[in-house]
Amino acid sequence: MSAIHPEDHPWPPGASESAALLRAGRLASVDLIESALERIRSCNAALNAIVAQVDAESLLAQARAADRRYAAGNPAGVLDGIPLTVKDNLWVRGLPATWGVDALATFVPDHDEPVVGRVREAGAIILGKTNVPPMALAATTGNGVYGPTRNPLDPAMTPGGSSGGAAAALAAGMGALALATDAGGSIRRPAAYTGTVGFKPSAGAVLSSSGFPRTSLDFQVVGPMARSVEDCALLATTIAAGASYFPGQGQGQAARPETWLRERAQARRARIVAIVPPDQGQEPVVTAALNECVERLARAGHRVDWQPMPYSVAQVDAFWLEIIPHGVRAAVEELGLDEFALPAALRDLARRSAEPSAVDVYRTIARLLDWRQRTRALWAEADVVLSPASPCLAWPLDAPYPASIDGCQASPRAGALYATFANAAGAPSISVPVPWHPGIGMQLTGAPGDDAQLLAWAWECEQAMLA
Repeated sequence: MSAIHPEDHPWPPGASESAALLRAGRLASVDLIESALERIRSCNAALNAIVAQVDAESLLAQARAADRRYAAGNPAGVLDGIPLTVKDNLWVRGLPATWGVDALATFVPDHDEPVVGRVREAGAIILGKTNVPPMALAATTGNGVYGPTRNPLDPAMTPGGSSGGAAAALAAGMGALALATDAGGSIRRPAAYTGTVGFKPSAGAVLSSSGFPRTSLDFQVVGPMARSVEDCALLATTIAAGASYFPGQGQGQAARPETWLRERAQARRARIVAIVPPDQGQEPVVTAALNECVERLARAGHRVDWQPMPYSVAQVDAFWLEIIPHGVRAAVEELGLDEFALPAALRDLARRSAEPSAVDVYRTIARLLDWRQRTRALWAEADVVLSPASPCLAWPLDAPYPASIDGCQASPRAGALYATFANAAGAPSISVPVPWHPGIGMQLTGAPGDDAQLLAWAWECEQAMLA
């Protein structure tokens, strides 16, 4: 089975370009939907990225309505007529929301989550739901309801998890944008492995409630995935909870993100801390890509300093592993799921929740809050922390995580070496693809709440790597 790229299709524009053409009357939303439907028909059976789809007639009817609004000079919003997918752990009215769990295989919510409502209000046309691992808690994407999702760059490989379905759909050209979630790298790592862009906003930047129970406090956030930083910014401005994260970005300005991305990027040069790669546990090709990226950013005028890991990976992983079991247990009880029907990994997590006392859980959260306060000092000295999104590339489809990285045996969380730090810190973080080596992404992490500026510097990084 050969690789599948959006460029293989005669009409692969991104969301921002499509929006501009729609406003100018040089493109019809019907064309975009027909293009997406053709890609789904030709690619999805091989990739298994979109697992629940809106029927074609309904999609085309929505597109015709969008075209009428454009013709009347009254589009619904900045995403009017743009095709978009939604990750299966987010509720969409009338579409299955299985969360990758067999017991929820027939569940269909009767309302949209708030973030889904925002994209609808902006005019986006939801194509369908994308695949996840059970409870969106794995480094690969697949479950007993729908089966595994394959990587378009190499269908023998995984696209990563837990937003692997969203990433695979984008990378294959099935839609222009995707709504996904990230609790420990679940947006950024699949984006890196598939050559797409994935943005994890700051904790609290996007409202998400009235859906499945939280399993990871505010480690998990809803964020955009796309094929360019500009397109990620377009969706980010749409779903943001308030103007504080994107100051001055009104509805009209959000329609032209390239303008404000360039203006914010060129306002001043960034102070960048590049993380020194570990002696072992990172593929040489990933290190080479990081070195090249640093050189290009320095040539663009940014100050880049190399520093050892500015945080303890063991401490970050401990926070994640101490909190997740309680979230899984709470979700199992709230949804009335049969613990014995869960996959073994989730069952083990749920059972671990019974071991510590309530006081132990309180102490974990107190340590996390204290750690967050101390970690903010990092951004007093630097604007951006730069690293790979993952120390490895995608691995074979049937493995839960890479067996080895750079010849060293890998642990289950080795591929998340750089990713979970941003979740624990509540910081915005984005993966930008390396164009000369598909399957590698560069991760930029900014100060909590500094989402707009981070997107601007990510745009600058993307331009430097494309130069």
